[in-house]
Amino acid sequence: MGDLPKIASLLTSTIDHPGMISLNIYLPYCNFNCIGCHNRAIAKGKFNEIPLEKLIWELDNNFIVDIVIITGGEPALHGAKLLNLIDLIRKRRGDLPIRVDSNGSLPDILEMIACHVDGFAIDIKAPPFDRDKYEKTIRARFCPDDLMRSVKIASGLPYTIFRTVKYPWLTEDDLEEIRRFVSTYGGGKPHLVNPYFEVIE
Repeated sequence: MGDLPKIASLLTSTIDHPGMISLNIYLPYCNFNCIGCHNRAIAKGKFNEIPLEKLIWELDNNFIVDIVIITGGEPALHGAKLLNLIDLIRKRRGDLPIRVDSNGSLPDILEMIACHVDGFAIDIKAPPFDRDKYEKTIRARFCPDDLMRSVKIASGLPYTIFRTVKYPWLTEDDLEEIRRFVSTYGGGKPHLVNPYFEVIE
């Protein structure tokens, strides 16, 4: 077993993949600084590391789950360590599909792991061709070409979904533009619009 990323949290969830119960593995750190991030502490690297033994116990004993979701933070930041984690999950629970969540900013890593997973959840924060609105939301540099590549990589996998938080500054026209983008490039995969909840930062 190669080097693994640190694990910030584990959670069994009924709301993170449509119609399925998931084992969520949270990895720390993120290259975005999104307004209203509900995992800000993890994204900023503030966490108590979960021992690997606890993850292995969950994989070996948690039989109510239908899918494993690797989330964050931004899992792709972990590169080869992420691939090692995926391989570990495959060896312990080969019966379960694996989904990796991503903000779509690191398509080279998504391409590297695409043949090892069953889907991605790609977050589309704003209309991809409105750079100002996108960067207002993520408070970081945004590259539309990177997101486009990530969407195309994800679109070919069966458990892929696309997600958008309905930030207060997104208009109905913005949401419609995002829907058209997903309809054009997303391979027919679901696009979920989630409500915005203000987080005190």
